[in-house]
Amino acid sequence: MGDGASDSMKPRGSKNVRTRGLWQVAPYASKLTRAHRDAARTDDAFARALREQTLYPARIDALIAGRTWFEGRECAKCGGTRRRVYNLSCYDCTKRDGFKTDAKGRCIALPPAKLSRDGWLARNDERKREAAGDYIEYRSGEWMARQYPTGRLLVRCIRYHIDNPDFGKLPGPRIIQLCGQHSDLVILLRQAGWSI
Repeated sequence: MGDGASDSMKPRGSKNVRTRGLWQVAPYASKLTRAHRDAARTDDAFARALREQTLYPARIDALIAGRTWFEGRECAKCGGTRRRVYNLSCYDCTKRDGFKTDAKGRCIALPPAKLSRDGWLARNDERKREAAGDYIEYRSGEWMARQYPTGRLLVRCIRYHIDNPDFGKLPGPRIIQLCGQHSDLVILLRQAGWSI
């Protein structure tokens, strides 16, 4: 094939003119990072290239100034106009929803807390008491049970070789089977507050 054939095989259309230049970060991104900020502060051409690719020149000004937000379009959800420099999300909505950044400055959303502070402190206190050896012991025949502050129930019977550190984790059918075989176990579990 000659040169004419290879020229006709080339695709026609726009060319990708986006180049990185001397920086290791491209002057375009949907999410602006610390690397973009450092490059824009150092190189005016890079800052101009960033301004050309965005709808909000104020976003780039805020990025260079080191701010985390700028005045942008109105949020459909809350009506606020403050936008995050990082990803254009609404500043007020994401702040209210637990918006955080990780060690690299990337946005992450934290899940809601499972316990209140008081609940967490109470759970922590229960764990400390259990580690210190605090428990209530119940006996019925050859069966022995220890109930710990965390709710864990240790059940032990030497004769039947049963030594379970957390009886509550046994499957329900197995517990019912054991209770059907051993009446002392039923009495023991009722002493511990179980409804058997």
